Amino acid sequence: MLNDLKELVAIESVLGTPAQNAPFGAGPRAALDWFLARAASYGLKTGELDGYCGWAEYGEGEKLIGLLGHLDVVPADAADWSHPPYRAIIEDGRIYGRGVADDKGPAVACLHALKRLKEQNVRLGVRVRVIVGCNEENGSACMKYYRAHGELPTVNLVPDADFPIINSEKTIYQTRLILPAGAYLAENVQSVHAGLRPNVVPAYAELRVKPGSALERTLQSKGGNAELFRTGAAAAAIVSGGHDFGDYGISHDGKTFILSAKGVAGHAMEPEKGDNAIAKLFAVLAAWTDDETVQNIAEYLLSPLAPEKLGIYCEDKQSGYLTLNVGTIDYDGGELALSLDMRCPVCCRTDALESKITGRMGGRMQDTRISPYLYIDEASPLVQTLLGVYTAVTGNPGYTVQTGGGTYARELPNSIAFGATFPDTETNIHNADESFPVEHLYKLEEIYFNAVKALADKLIKGEL
Repeated sequence: MLNDLKELVAIESVLGTPAQNAPFGAGPRAALDWFLARAASYGLKTGELDGYCGWAEYGEGEKLIGLLGHLDVVPADAADWSHPPYRAIIEDGRIYGRGVADDKGPAVACLHALKRLKEQNVRLGVRVRVIVGCNEENGSACMKYYRAHGELPTVNLVPDADFPIINSEKTIYQTRLILPAGAYLAENVQSVHAGLRPNVVPAYAELRVKPGSALERTLQSKGGNAELFRTGAAAAAIVSGGHDFGDYGISHDGKTFILSAKGVAGHAMEPEKGDNAIAKLFAVLAAWTDDETVQNIAEYLLSPLAPEKLGIYCEDKQSGYLTLNVGTIDYDGGELALSLDMRCPVCCRTDALESKITGRMGGRMQDTRISPYLYIDEASPLVQTLLGVYTAVTGNPGYTVQTGGGTYARELPNSIAFGATFPDTETNIHNADESFPVEHLYKLEEIYFNAVKALADKLIKGEL
């Protein structure tokens, strides 16, 4: 299982240029080819749908159990990693590499649970299919395609969240906010760029100063180095924000000054666990100017209390509270574009978000994408069956968990996220040095092996 995971991690399966039978690029296609070939080598039935997704299957019967994982990953900047991100390395009982936790490790564990069922000739009375998609990190078009063209399982497990079980997933609301740049940026800034995806907390932000501008003259008069951040209003903003002076830099490329800020990447479902580099950069800009656009971005989009200040904050017991992540910013003159990723509880009126945000910020929103929330009652037979399996294998009590993350459980009927991260385990998904405890991978295989048997028994008895 570890060898298989190492081979799969070595494939850089990030979103790429579409091609025939590779709708999400060569990387995801290569990962899918690897999966299908390895599953076939284990004697499992395999199939695919036009490069969108594929599967490995074991068993006989009319009813079908699905285990839904994904092979695509978010990008990794090797400069931020202590280990090469696409070369799985085991150190101190953990395996490091992009995708070991999200979601290649769990997918491989499910594959090996299927392999074990076949090797032990377990008679389930149903079929079980490990279905792997190639676009989970960018909208799950893969599983939408499966829903339209594939056989729908009777029940599905999604090993792409947390244990014991996720019975509540927030609405995911992603959009691009387009704003007029305002006088300060237009007169002083050549460009601003940061971020990789809306659902990733940006770890680096960079601003290029417009040659001949007032900001350039100020930088020249102050020596043009990072000591500028340690004086005056900039220093006060950095200290009051709890930031580190060492995360700020000033350089010159022979044409213009470059201001930079370093943060810590993270997942948009828990933006407070990351450190947004855009927020750091705009904290300093807001200290240098009273320009309305700069001030509004810093206060209403990038402060820790941004949802409250925008008037969009809400929470409930079923699904938690609303979070906001500014994942990217792009400006090259003209208008300013920021990508927003909000995770909204069940009580949230998503139809009011646009008017509240643009009412405060101005501008317009475009390319809005909404993935509705998912909620399954914890008393349901599906939830209770899986909690029983979790307790039997781990010896720990089972309980339901809320998440701001979005999984394939939203995409197919009668689906629920079950694992794969154990309580109090940090995996650094969507961040540098993503890792997963090796012993937990073995435990995953055991849990999914037993979960399939328990669900098959319930299906045969008509109890699900």
